[in-house]
Parts: sequence; C-alpha cells; structure tokens
Amino acid sequence: MATDFSSSPTFSIATERLHISYFQPDIPEHCNLLVRLLWPGIDTPAKAAEFIKNRIHADYRRNKYGQLLVSLKPHQNASLAESKLIGVVSLMRGQPPDGYLQPDIGYQIVAEENGKGYATEAAIGLMNYARRELGVDGVFGFCEKDDPRSRRVLEKIGLQYRGERKLRVFGGEECAVYALPGMDQDLRVYGIDD
Repeated sequence: MATDFSSSPTFSIATERLHISYFQPDIPEHCNLLVRLLWPGIDTPAKAAEFIKNRIHADYRRNKYGQLLVSLKPHQNASLAESKLIGVVSLMRGQPPDGYLQPDIGYQIVAEENGKGYATEAAIGLMNYARRELGVDGVFGFCEKDDPRSRRVLEKIGLQYRGERKLRVFGGEECAVYALPGMDQDLRVYGIDD
C-alpha cells in the first residue's frame, strides 16, 4: 500500500546511492535547498517553507506524488538521516484545464554533484516507485530544445523523443517532448497538442 506523502517524514525510496523523500516545511535544510537551487520567487527560507506547505504538500495530497528531496548516502546502508541533500526529483501533474493527464518527470541537482548520474538514478527510482505503488503508467519529460544534458537524462531513464511542441503549461514555450514507450504517438490523448 502506498504511503501518504504528507504525513510520513521518515519515508524514503532508497536507490543504490540515494534516498528520495518528502519535503517538510519545518526542517530548515529542506527550505534552504529550495533557496539554494534558485527556484523562481523563493529567495528566503520563510518563502520556501510557505511553498512547501501550500504547494508541495497540496500536490502530495492531490496526486500522491510531486516534488521530492534527493539525498546522497555516505555509504550503501546509510539511513535517510545520515544522507546529504543534493537536489530535487519530481513527478508533477497539474490540474485541468492546463494540466496534462499524465505526470512529467523533473530533476535538479546542486552544481557540485552534477554529472555523476544522480538525476538519472533519482528519476528511475521515483518512476519505478510510482509505477509499482501508485499505478502511474505514463510519464512525460520536457526540457529546453537546446539542453543536451537534460535530453540525455530523459533518454537514459527510458523516455522516447516525440518532437518539439509549444506547451501551454510553460507559457507557450517550445520544448522538447519525451514520453515513455507505449504512450500513444498522438499525444493529444494526454492533453499535449500542437
């Protein structure tokens, strides 16, 4: 049975090198990470705490998934408490009319830990959990057209390139679109249209 995201501060999805866990607004390190990653409009820990309470936890309650913390284990059997925060992995599905019918995967790792495969490992771990425990059978990936690093991660996690489209959820910006194999080639069935 899947865990309630908003009520389990000790829950973790463990991968070989990482823990994937929930944001908690009352833990300063969680708030400071959002500030450090330069999230739009979040420039203080207080704003980050409000964002976690009002937005991130709302996504957990609505979809049973959302934006999650990525922590690096210092050794193979390390607990969540022993691990160091290094980024965020997300599985997001918006609300109609602008939200897509299937979630999209996202990731952001702190600069000094980039290029070590952590984004790929975290994304695979979250997608496997969501498929197994939450019944999520379709996942999109979106990135800027000229972002080869993000494109490589999306391909490594098993998504297929489906072209470039102007996406309303990103203000009409043209993005590279990826989807899991088996998702209908006509992406309009998922709310993605040209």
